[in-house]
Amino acid sequence: MSGDEIVFGEMKVREPERLTRPDRDRRYACLAYEVPEPFDLPIFIDRRTADAIERHALSDTSVELGGILLGKECIDPATGQPFVWVTEALEARHYTNTQASFTYTHDSWEEITRERDRLHPDRDIVGWYHTHPSFGIFLSHHDLFIHRNFFSQPLQVAYVVDPINQTRGFFQWRDGGLAQVGGYYLSADRGDRVALARLANELEKLPNTEGGGGATLSPRLEAELINMLTRPAQAHTASPVERMQIATLSGMIGTFLGILGVALVLWLYQIQTRMQDQGDAIRELARAVEQIGDGQRVANEAILRKVETDKPPEFLAQYAAALKERDENRQLLAAQRSMTEVLGARLDEVTRRYDADEKKLAKLKGAGDEIEKLRKQVVDLEDKAESRQRILDAAGPILDYKEGDKAVRDLIAELSQARLVGYAGWAFGTLMTVGLAAMFFFYRPAPNETESTPEPGRNPPSEGDRPSHRIV
Repeated sequence: MSGDEIVFGEMKVREPERLTRPDRDRRYACLAYEVPEPFDLPIFIDRRTADAIERHALSDTSVELGGILLGKECIDPATGQPFVWVTEALEARHYTNTQASFTYTHDSWEEITRERDRLHPDRDIVGWYHTHPSFGIFLSHHDLFIHRNFFSQPLQVAYVVDPINQTRGFFQWRDGGLAQVGGYYLSADRGDRVALARLANELEKLPNTEGGGGATLSPRLEAELINMLTRPAQAHTASPVERMQIATLSGMIGTFLGILGVALVLWLYQIQTRMQDQGDAIRELARAVEQIGDGQRVANEAILRKVETDKPPEFLAQYAAALKERDENRQLLAAQRSMTEVLGARLDEVTRRYDADEKKLAKLKGAGDEIEKLRKQVVDLEDKAESRQRILDAAGPILDYKEGDKAVRDLIAELSQARLVGYAGWAFGTLMTVGLAAMFFFYRPAPNETESTPEPGRNPPSEGDRPSHRIV
């Protein structure tokens, strides 16, 4: 775009917003890309915005692409130093571009304004970005013209990305001109620190080892692969870079196919050599088998000739005797097997009987103890019976006497009377004993007459001491 196509009005300078820097706010995480210099304008760009710009740059590397940077122009209240915070990016959809230039149009600005008012009304335009496929990071005269006329605010920046060489950088206003900063900062919410570190490593071409050793595709590489698969055929002539890439890829494919062909030829040659070796071995084996068969056949024929010449009748007789002996031995073996089976059956029967006899013997042993006790009881009964028999034998003559029964009854009656007399004597004796005991305790003897004359020197008994009566 030239100055004749757009008329610029009066430009007003925005006042920066007082806001704490993201690297001093505990809510955010920040990582530096390259090395920011102390005199550089601190520039912070959100992780998602940086990733979106990288994807846009990789979507078509044959021409330059671009867009607008949205965010805040700020001053840190703690230090009073200004900084820029890029939080969103809008792709330019209506523009004119070539392999080495990118130009905004009236339609581009109108659409960018509408999109910002609709999606991000609280964000300011803090700069712009565009790509330099394989050209490096710099601002051409055309780029300087665009920046001076459209992004002349003191804190507005320019961002250039080279998607082929994988380089990028910001430009700031310094001393009335535009100078590239030494580095900038990638920012994200503190919870997205892992994704932030992964993006920083990818931008600086450092390996990512998390998530299975970096086996997954990065977002930018995924976008490039998808774009390569879905990109329609271009009508323009391929760029030198693309031709170089195609030539390199074709050379790599040709080299790979050549190596694969050589390997296939070597493999087939080895297989053919092994097949030849195996065929030679098989032929040698066939010859060896044939020689062995010929030798065996000659040996058999020699044996047959010897048998035919060396007394065939005796040989046949010996052969017949050997067959007869073999048959007899077979019959004997069969008889021995039958006898063994019979003996085995009998042994089983004898074993069963032996077990039954053992059980009976155990029962008989228990019964023997009972028999021994009964035998002792029988002996005791026999002794008692013999004693009673002796008593009966002694009383036999009496019982045999004709008047023995009467005599026994008389004897029993006399014994009864004697028992009564004994009882009566026992009772009489008892009474006498009781009476004598009573007399001993209650009877006192009377005093003698000599005791009536007092002894000399002894007073006679008084009237009161005399008994009232006396028994003579």
